[in-house]
Amino acid sequence: MSKRYLFGIGVCVVTFFTSCTGSKTITHTLPEGQSTYCSPTVSYSHRVMNRPVSNFDSLSNAHPILNSYLSEHDRIMANALGITSAIAQLATMRSDTTVVGHQQYAKLTIEIQNRLLLAASEIDGIAAELDCEGERAEQLAHYLDNLNNKRSIRLTAASIIIGAAITIATAAVSTSDTQNAIGISGGLVTAVLGALILNPAGKKISIDYSHRNILHDIWFAPTSSDIYTPFVWYVLNEKKFSNSYQVALTQSIRTRWTNFEFDNAMDASKEELFFGHGGIYTAEDLHTRAAFLNQLQSTIRSIHQDMQSLHASIGNLYKIQD
Repeated sequence: MSKRYLFGIGVCVVTFFTSCTGSKTITHTLPEGQSTYCSPTVSYSHRVMNRPVSNFDSLSNAHPILNSYLSEHDRIMANALGITSAIAQLATMRSDTTVVGHQQYAKLTIEIQNRLLLAASEIDGIAAELDCEGERAEQLAHYLDNLNNKRSIRLTAASIIIGAAITIATAAVSTSDTQNAIGISGGLVTAVLGALILNPAGKKISIDYSHRNILHDIWFAPTSSDIYTPFVWYVLNEKKFSNSYQVALTQSIRTRWTNFEFDNAMDASKEELFFGHGGIYTAEDLHTRAAFLNQLQSTIRSIHQDMQSLHASIGNLYKIQD
């Protein structure tokens, strides 16, 4: 009698260990050519004349007329857009009523408006990529969550069934030695199942970001970026675009991530996972990555607010005085 019950318990152990301890890593594969579907389909070139000047003070000294029409913040934004010279010419010619003056004025107006429109599209373009990457991370996280929830339900059901079977088996035998053996074996099985239920790791997924990780430059802060346009990158790294005027937006973002997401405990493996070539992600890791992407998207979209002030100031220059 005892051997049969112990054999049955052994079968349960082998069965559940076989079904629950298989490979936990899922390789994330997409159809060929779609592994980077959130990335831009083409590379964009940027005119040298529209690139920001690093020495802002020298630029301001070269166009003192702007001090009468633009605030410091607007002048910095004009530099970010690469239209400081164009705005200075517009301010100079605003009272020129000659035919040539009107023609040059119209040309400058169109040039400035086109640059503002292009800058807005640059912001929306990178924000769209961030949104796409965030949705992708959340979708994969929910996929893993569903797998892990199904696993927990199966393990919970198995634990209940085995616990009931052990109780019945213990009552069915009369010898104390056999009862003890069944009780100990059953306790071990339910303990193992309980540990598996509480295991937070669950299924994982392998993702490769070696081709393009949109968070890479934000974290490692290179001098120039191949991901972000010169305009967006300048705004993100110019301290005067932050509320405090003390730290750049990129530094502020990194500090928040380190403090609130990593509890000031960053290591090389986490750096590589989130900001490098990727690796093996848990559902929690993917939720964290999605949070990073959403926070960065909000910061970049807020650049529109900085542009509004400049746009309004330029609008005042369009009113030519007789």
